[in-house]
Amino acid sequence: MRNGWTRYFFVYGAAAVLFLVYCGLGFSAPQAAGAKSAEVKVGVGETIITAPIGTAMAGYARTKPSDGIHDELHARSLVIEGSDGTTVVFMTVAIVNISRNLFDQVRNGVNKETGIPVENIMVSCTHTHSGPAIQGPEDAYSKLLVERSISSAVDAWKKRVPGRIGTDITRVFELGRNDRRMLYGGVHPDPTVGLIKVEDAKGKLLGVAFNYGCHPSTLDLHSYKFTEDWPYYAIEGIKKKVGNDVWVAFYQSAQGDIKVGYSAELSAIGAAVPLRTFEYAELKGNQMSDAVLKALPAIITAQNVEVKATQKSTVLPARESFYLTVEEAQKQADEAAATLKKMEENSANIGKRRLDSFRVENYLAGLRLQAAKRVANPNRAKSITIYQQAFRIGDTAIVTFPCEVFSEIGLKVKQQSPVKKTFVVGLAGAMGGYLPTADEFLEDGYAALISPFSPKAEQGIIDSSEELIGIVEK
Repeated sequence: MRNGWTRYFFVYGAAAVLFLVYCGLGFSAPQAAGAKSAEVKVGVGETIITAPIGTAMAGYARTKPSDGIHDELHARSLVIEGSDGTTVVFMTVAIVNISRNLFDQVRNGVNKETGIPVENIMVSCTHTHSGPAIQGPEDAYSKLLVERSISSAVDAWKKRVPGRIGTDITRVFELGRNDRRMLYGGVHPDPTVGLIKVEDAKGKLLGVAFNYGCHPSTLDLHSYKFTEDWPYYAIEGIKKKVGNDVWVAFYQSAQGDIKVGYSAELSAIGAAVPLRTFEYAELKGNQMSDAVLKALPAIITAQNVEVKATQKSTVLPARESFYLTVEEAQKQADEAAATLKKMEENSANIGKRRLDSFRVENYLAGLRLQAAKRVANPNRAKSITIYQQAFRIGDTAIVTFPCEVFSEIGLKVKQQSPVKKTFVVGLAGAMGGYLPTADEFLEDGYAALISPFSPKAEQGIIDSSEELIGIVEK
């Protein structure tokens, strides 16, 4: 009897010890047949969406269509399938913006091909000012854009493999400048860069994504070549170090008041600004690629990543008042136009910068008149409905903004978020227009004058964002 018990403990005790050692070394016990793998799956895809040469360009009031291609425009997609099978798509498209009709077409197309719920599919735009102008949904280029954008996500879904995901945050201080405060140094309120590192199960690098708020508008209205602008150089700089086979993508953040170092008003009047060249775009892109490459090795990836997604439509107040009546604004506009005409007739005795300042004032006076007329219109919209999404990838929350939201608003969302690593993706809700801070409306600048939103909309979008983050954080 004693020998039997001894044999029993020896055999089964040894098996238990081996099992504990097996688990302690980091191995997983075999799963039952049909059980779902705990590993995250990842896939990346990329397609060219450049419009034919001769297509009208977006971003500025250019006087002629495109005459060439400096670099190809792309739709880039990252697919992440979580441990429980929840799958999300993060798509970024190198155009200024996308209409709700095309936005829905892309998401429905991806859903039809993959089965991924439309609410789990994010479509954002980089906002390059040197991309094509998007016409109606039946336009030939619009159809090509939709088809190839869908393909980027479907390709990523088909290529998904067991993998690893990691995120982190770094900073780039001199790339973007606050164009509302250029006279005060132009410091970027939120110079943080959100990073996503994608590997296969063996640790081979598959993809890198960076999220940062800054207009890709180095090239101005005097340039007629398609380009992704500074993100092109950032992506190429990263690829040179990690390999051309690695997928690299830029996701725009809150960028309404962030340019590469020029005033929006001077840009609007067509003033010659020497820095607006491909050489300067390359300098700015290299600042990003250097920062990403420095941070990349330290990003820790994991194979067991929880994925969540949610969405929400929010009603924000439209602008309800303006400090000038139409008559007062008309008088100011007439006076500004008369003054400018007088200064231009005497341009031989006036410095270029001074003359530009009169042109800017004439331009702003026209915008004030438009704003006064919009508010005075009895049929104006009293509210604006925006669409937002939120995601959680492991320990990181991602929330989307429609239109061009000011960077200070994105910063407040991050600061109030219960998730330490919170990223904001801008131009991801199929809506144009600026959403400035409440304080900016008092400054009477370009963005606030053309914004359809009320100053109260700032708090509305912050509250909506925090609600969404709270849902995916639980």
